[in-house]
Amino acid sequence: MVIADIESDLLTYADFEEVASVARAKSFITAAKRWLILRAESASNQSSSLSIGKNFVESMLKRAQDFVAANTTTGGAVGGVRFLGAGENFR
Repeated sequence: MVIADIESDLLTYADFEEVASVARAKSFITAAKRWLILRAESASNQSSSLSIGKNFVESMLKRAQDFVAANTTTGGAVGGVRFLGAGENFR
């Protein structure tokens, strides 16, 4: 995996708040962690500047982690809407 692929993932999943998606936030977190790991290696091997700043990725990583924490329910259940049918204890 190269930096360009990871940067593409960062851009793809950066809309996790707009679409209210925990799954996209988790994908962004994974991409951000990979980018931060590979950034140090890439920066030491190349003299050119990177297209995305480290501070920005770190702040977005924190936002994504906060989003996941705020929108993940305990027990693995997602959402709180239940639809009852006539055969499901309807009164």
